[in-house]
Amino acid sequence: MKTKLTQEQSFILSSTNGAFGESDLPLLTSQIEVHKYLINQNIPWTITDDDAIFSWLENVYRPIMQVAQMWNVRASFPDMSDSQLFFAISDHWYFLLAKDERISAQAAAINYAATYGKGLGQFISKISNPIRVA
Repeated sequence: MKTKLTQEQSFILSSTNGAFGESDLPLLTSQIEVHKYLINQNIPWTITDDDAIFSWLENVYRPIMQVAQMWNVRASFPDMSDSQLFFAISDHWYFLLAKDERISAQAAAINYAATYGKGLGQFISKISNPIRVA
C-alpha cells in the first residue's frame, strides 16, 4: 500500500528531478534536519522547515548532483544509482568539512571518486584530485 506523502515530501521529490524515491525520504529528511540544525547554530533566529528545504536544495543537493554528473565522477561508480552516489558524496563531503570548512562539493566528489571509484573515472579523478594527501 502506498503511503500519502506530505506536501514537503512531495516538494522534495519533485525538486530533485527524480533522483530519489519514496524509500529515500527518511535519509533526505534526516539530512535536511541536520542542515537546518547547522544553519541555526550560526544565526540568531530559527529558520523554518521550508527555508531549510530550500537552503538544502541550493547548498547541498544541487552542488553535489552537479558535480556527481561530471564524467569522471559518474564513470567511477557505474553500478551506483544517482541517489546512492548523492548520499555517498554527501557523507564524504560532511567528513571532509569536519577537517576543513573550505572544502567544496566539487572537491569532495572528485576526492571520493579518486579514493573509492574504479576504472578510468577513478584514474582521471586521481589526476585532478584537489585534495592532496601528504
